[in-house]
Amino acid sequence: MSEDKVAERARVRFTPARLPDEPDEIESYRPLSGLAVVATLLGLASPLALFAPFLWVLPLGGLLASLGALRAIGSMVPPMLGRKGALAGLALSLIFGVAGPVDWACYRWQIRREATRFAMQWFDFLRASEPHKAFQLRLAAETRSPLDDSLWQVYYEGSDLRQMLEEFLRDKAVRTLMALGQKATIRYFDTEAQEGGREADIVEQSYAVTYPGPEGPTTFFVSLRMERSQPRDSDRAFWRVINHRGGIRPRALGGSGEEW
Repeated sequence: MSEDKVAERARVRFTPARLPDEPDEIESYRPLSGLAVVATLLGLASPLALFAPFLWVLPLGGLLASLGALRAIGSMVPPMLGRKGALAGLALSLIFGVAGPVDWACYRWQIRREATRFAMQWFDFLRASEPHKAFQLRLAAETRSPLDDSLWQVYYEGSDLRQMLEEFLRDKAVRTLMALGQKATIRYFDTEAQEGGREADIVEQSYAVTYPGPEGPTTFFVSLRMERSQPRDSDRAFWRVINHRGGIRPRALGGSGEEW
């Protein structure tokens, strides 16, 4: 065999294999965005914002993390992984970031409406000269007697309830409301304070009492502080009057809510 043929066969045998083109046959490495992971986790935790205002930080954090992740992913070449997770976190954070405050505002509005209806019942009992029923609304639900014709029997002479009722009747605002009777017009004026907790809701409201005076209609204000609680073994909520104050100056009129 000639030397030329031997050399040609050697070149064929030891020719290195052709490497594939990188763009077509080798997939480039794409890192996972850590911020997208954080956004997804915060988005999944966003429904907790429905339970308490301080948890609104979860959807807010999810919103910021999602926007930051999407911006970082779009600026990388090739783009990082995690875009779908960031979009999911963004959607959840937006939904519950809005639902949390709306649900909280609606709940507070509903509580104020309930408090107003309960307060008007208290006023109506006094205007109808039924202080024994109005006093029952100061008691806890489990110790309250039925508001029927037999209620006077629980205020028998010498009982603790009788003494507490007599003290209640010595209050100036109570005596005034009973004396005015149906001549007094009661109107809700303002919610002075509202607090909510795990055990109960507290609402303090002021009411305008208007009656015909010697020189025309005269108005004074009464404040009621009320508590709403719901026993664990019951599906009903119960209200009670914690205290009341007559002749106050409402905060909406520049006062402090205290008696004049």
